[in-house]
Amino acid sequence: MEGLPLVSIVTPSFNQGRFLRRTIESVLGQGYPRIEYIVCDGGSTDGSREILGSYGDRLRWDSQPDAGQSAALNRGFAGAHGEVFAYLNSDDLLRPGAVEAVVQHLARNAECDLVYGDADYVDEEDRVIGAYPTAEYSFSRLAEENVVCQPAAFWRSRVAGRVGPFNEALRYAMDYEYWLRLARAGGRLEHLPRILAATRLHPGAKTLAERRDVLREIFAVCETQLGRVGRTYFIGLWHDRMAAGPGRWLGPPARWRRLYQAVGYLHHKWYHRGRRAQRGLGAGSAP
Repeated sequence: MEGLPLVSIVTPSFNQGRFLRRTIESVLGQGYPRIEYIVCDGGSTDGSREILGSYGDRLRWDSQPDAGQSAALNRGFAGAHGEVFAYLNSDDLLRPGAVEAVVQHLARNAECDLVYGDADYVDEEDRVIGAYPTAEYSFSRLAEENVVCQPAAFWRSRVAGRVGPFNEALRYAMDYEYWLRLARAGGRLEHLPRILAATRLHPGAKTLAERRDVLREIFAVCETQLGRVGRTYFIGLWHDRMAAGPGRWLGPPARWRRLYQAVGYLHHKWYHRGRRAQRGLGAGSAP
């Protein structure tokens, strides 16, 4: 173990007892010998604390009311000692060998500050139902859409000091805002073409259940960090409104793809016309 970097992984959790044990096992079963695992529970009442207590000293945890996911992450990382950081939500999974692959990549690429891999989408029973849309990194691509899959992302603590804590005002897009800040601070991001994680899609996931609010927050993050909003997010907005919203009032997404893409393109052009969007159509008005 001598010479191997300590990897600190933080899991924020609140009333996710039905998935929590699977998340924990995916971390503790990595096989990498130097993992510091910290779970910050927001005062769950669903048996999560009993699950956490059953692991003894195999992880560190606390349970107390907090101000949300970003606050829990900041609490966890404030007590972390690793050279490499990551966080895994309490309904997501690490794939076997993920940490070892990340450590090897960072050892081979000394200038890399953040490495992210590919990831599966899984359902409530851990069945693979799709692939997260990652892509090779460029800042222009990241500005257009979040190609960094959060549970498959690991970054060095040295860059965390430059970037600062997660933004506790954000409820949904704290990861995307963090990646943008890291890149703008001069961090080097690299893509590792290997499946490192699984992110769970289920009806209770806030990014699905509160999609309109997610998009509103992404618009605000883009305006603050970039001064513009990528076309992809306008297409996503109109996909949600036309095909994926309550009642699915325009039918299946595939049937209407050209329509919502065209409307999204036009909305994007209108929103940024002459950069008047920054003055009269600021983040607070979108979507």
